[in-house]
Amino acid sequence: MIAFEVPAWALLCGEVAVDLVLDLREPEAFARGHLPGARNIPYGRFQAEALAAVPAGARVLVVDPGGARAAELALWLRHNGVSAGFLEGGLAAWTGPLVRGPA
Repeated sequence: MIAFEVPAWALLCGEVAVDLVLDLREPEAFARGHLPGARNIPYGRFQAEALAAVPAGARVLVVDPGGARAAELALWLRHNGVSAGFLEGGLAAWTGPLVRGPA
């Protein structure tokens, strides 16, 4: 199972590997810059859409601007049997590359 709190440095240096990144921001914010390979599921739709978006056995990283909502929904995913964690400090702590444009 993926660690619950994933520091940005651990992801950047490859110490932690994930199969899917779920970004909770609204589409406009997502388009301005997101982690490579991320899928956008806004916070308000997350519980309705996320489980269907996660392949069986996938390690999922949930991201948001600061980490609080991502932690909440990573915990929700864990309660639903998904190996999930959140980006500690959110995108504010991310120093790696960002991709612009819609997913």
